[in-house]
Amino acid sequence: MPSASGSRHFLLASLIALLLSSSFFYLRGHPVLPHDAPPERNAEVARSVWRALSLQPPEFLALREDLSRLSRERHEAINQDIFSLGSRGQLFPKHSLISGVVGAPFYGVFGEAGFWILQQILALLLFYSTFRITSLLGHRDTGVATLLSVGVLSETLTGLFCYMYSYDLHGVVLLVCGLHLMYARPRWGSALVMLSLFVRPTYALLVPFVLCAWRGMPQRAAHPRDIMLGAGSVLCLYLLVNALMWGGPLVTAYHRVVAFGPDGEVFIEHHPQGLNLNVLLSDWGHKLFDSHVGLLPFNPVLIGFPWVCAWAWRCDHRWFALSTLTGSVLYGLYMFSYERWEASYVGNRFILPSVYLYLLSFIPWFSNLLESVRAAHAPRKLAGSSPAVPT
Repeated sequence: MPSASGSRHFLLASLIALLLSSSFFYLRGHPVLPHDAPPERNAEVARSVWRALSLQPPEFLALREDLSRLSRERHEAINQDIFSLGSRGQLFPKHSLISGVVGAPFYGVFGEAGFWILQQILALLLFYSTFRITSLLGHRDTGVATLLSVGVLSETLTGLFCYMYSYDLHGVVLLVCGLHLMYARPRWGSALVMLSLFVRPTYALLVPFVLCAWRGMPQRAAHPRDIMLGAGSVLCLYLLVNALMWGGPLVTAYHRVVAFGPDGEVFIEHHPQGLNLNVLLSDWGHKLFDSHVGLLPFNPVLIGFPWVCAWAWRCDHRWFALSTLTGSVLYGLYMFSYERWEASYVGNRFILPSVYLYLLSFIPWFSNLLESVRAAHAPRKLAGSSPAVPT
């Protein structure tokens, strides 16, 4: 495990990397809250929570009137991807209920800058948890490999997730930081992992693989019932919130997206789901190599996938590595079977959880590779040095 000084150095280096990344995107003209995009809508919810303790911001009501009027004028149906219809007619956010709640105090204290500040804090927590987990798996300090992987070789920083008010980052933070916390505090860690369902319900595909990742670790004495207790408590809360907000425990915002008919009437739209085999099997050249949302241009770490899988099979913590890798692959395939898989900005936000779970195995493998290269060059330097001349 890394020393206290190693952890401090890693946090300082991570903070510098985040500030440099934010400066780059700011100078390129990227806003923290892009207009008419999920980050701006989550910010509207956060402002409403802070000012009125309401999850229904006035902007949603005004937009509903505008879209209804526009559909009547055009005599055509209009769809939107911003709010869903609550069980009592309210307009609640479709995306990430928890983002508006968590962002509210940061808006209250720091104003509009609070949304950017929150992203930096969450990114630091994510990087630190990644560093601690991978140092444990790799039996060495993985600080350099972690910074290279999250900062250069994946879309974590080269995308806009740590700069914009992205709820995709919020979900990954809950998954990875919860996984880190589970090692010593299984009840709290598993509860944190389950909270990711409030960000995106499809994380239910990932949660089982994350919850069982530490199984068989000799240093951890936690009983499975501790994990079940923490996860079960939040699951009950999640089902209760669904019942109160949407009318049923298994009904989510994605089941009640509002659309407008040709005469301005409101109806519930059938939101597209994943598991579309035609979408999954098509367009892989675009999925892999597109310059805006392709996997490989933003995630060159994936080139090492065969070697990482071989390492995972042989490593001391094989269950952890195979569990997180399996969850990563299955979730990635599910997202690539979703017809809106490319609705993103810079980097593919739908695939970020898969990429990050993969990093938990890539970083220890990469750290071992860097150490092997360094060790291979060390004897050459010694052999090439001139012997001391006695005097």
